[in-house]
Amino acid sequence: MHYHFQALMEEAQLPEYKEWHNMLHHLVTMHEGAMYQNPTSPAPYPLETLGAGYYFNPAFGHWDLIYTLLDTCPVMPEHTLQQLENMISFQQDDGFMAGAIFFRGDPPELPKPYWYSSFPPVWPLAVDEYTKYAKDDKAVKLCYQPLLKQIKWFEENRKANNYGYFFKDMIEPRNWESGVDESIRCEVVQERDKFPNIDATSLVRLLYDSAARWSEMLGFDNTEYIRKRDELDQVIQTHFFSDETGFFHDAYLLDRNIKYRALTAIWALTCGAASEEQANRMIDGSLLNPEYFFTTHPLPFVAINEPYFKLKMWRGGAWNSLTWMAVLGCLRYNRRDAALKIAERVLKWSQINYYRTGAIWEFYHPHGNAPLEMERKHAPWLLPCREYLGHNPLFAYARLLAGK
Repeated sequence: MHYHFQALMEEAQLPEYKEWHNMLHHLVTMHEGAMYQNPTSPAPYPLETLGAGYYFNPAFGHWDLIYTLLDTCPVMPEHTLQQLENMISFQQDDGFMAGAIFFRGDPPELPKPYWYSSFPPVWPLAVDEYTKYAKDDKAVKLCYQPLLKQIKWFEENRKANNYGYFFKDMIEPRNWESGVDESIRCEVVQERDKFPNIDATSLVRLLYDSAARWSEMLGFDNTEYIRKRDELDQVIQTHFFSDETGFFHDAYLLDRNIKYRALTAIWALTCGAASEEQANRMIDGSLLNPEYFFTTHPLPFVAINEPYFKLKMWRGGAWNSLTWMAVLGCLRYNRRDAALKIAERVLKWSQINYYRTGAIWEFYHPHGNAPLEMERKHAPWLLPCREYLGHNPLFAYARLLAGK
């Protein structure tokens, strides 16, 4: 029988992965089960969805897709290229790029794609990953114009008051464009306005940086994108960082002296916007601090000593996906020591819970307890999704720990 993910299956059996063989092999079967083809979709290739365990499956896109591609790209770069082509096939002419794309419809009607919002634009990371391993510029050429169109869309639709960028959660709290459902920041401040967000601003910085680098690769002038990137660096370093906490926060929260620690801050490191001093303060003072984020299963979305911390989804769940973004941030600032410490715990406790339950979970209990002790959102979906592919780039962790 032919397996789409045969190369990943073979990687799972490498001797250096012996400690994690069973869990990684199980993850490959989840990749296989996530492939979906629908003739109502404009996408040219079968879609890799968020995973059969997602409550609203089948669904494609969001940042979940990028985490799965970061997991598979080193041994399957062509798959990454195809999924990127699928992704941009949904982009609108004005540059809007859909986030989670759902396929809904009752038989005999064939499920049709629909979407309602954009989501965090992390996808350039997958383009760079493809370029690194395929050693060609096919993905850059494919995605260059879609990138410029999305930049224009963010500039025209998501510029915040005075400086920076915002996600639509700020004006429609249940929109969840930030990807963070039921976000604390939508509750602690009741005003609704275009308030600047650290995650949105950092991710637009990622778009500018990608445009600058890809323009140079393709022989185009990149001056404008370098200027805009560098300007955002100054904005982020000046307006979003607290000397008191050594951490990044939404600027409008700082203006109100609200300084809780949440992992929306890690994008400043992942995207390279933080100064070296700021990055090290955040890594040593918070990410590696057991009083905040360095829990048994790191990293909880909200620091465990915060009054807003709960054993619930985006209030304290440990997401292996966002933790991987923190790992990439550590590596970007030459803190391999921190990256390894975090990665080691993530794999250890993901595996412990795999042996306990026979499953890989949407998010985990930060203290190492069973995932079923965590809450998701409101009823009837009170528990984390079982067998959730999109938030588990476990091969990426294994490669790091194996020295690859």
